[in-house]
Amino acid sequence: MAVFTFGERSLAKLSTADTELAEIPKYVLAQGVFDLTIVWGWRSDQQQMDAFLAGNSKKKTGSFHQVTKDGQPWAQAIDFAPWCKLPDGSMGIPWKDTHAFAVLGGMMIAAGEYLGVPIVYGGDWDMDGTTTDQTLMDWGHIQKRNPDAST
Repeated sequence: MAVFTFGERSLAKLSTADTELAEIPKYVLAQGVFDLTIVWGWRSDQQQMDAFLAGNSKKKTGSFHQVTKDGQPWAQAIDFAPWCKLPDGSMGIPWKDTHAFAVLGGMMIAAGEYLGVPIVYGGDWDMDGTTTDQTLMDWGHIQKRNPDAST
């Protein structure tokens, strides 16, 4: 079994998320099956608008990434990505490898069930087991199913 650890940037992003939700990618990484990185936890208004304009979000504002609790970031969504050797030999995110994202997505769903944290996976928004009926394929996204936070 491989030993993977999050880097400082991933840990900083996880620290902006709901603590229960942040346990899910930590659990997945600890399994040693797949290395991953955290792309987003909490997002500012400008970062959310940038995501919307890039076509990576359907919301200009009010995203699960923008939730706060007691005035502090408390994201109810986390974006993740596989971290692996790319064809050019460098390490990075294989953005077009939806299979790698889907493997991690399945692991996130399983980890959420195991940890008792109900989530929605961005590759299967309605959580019906079919990924071809989505309009926004957000392969590297999980969010709490019933978020319990104040904005």
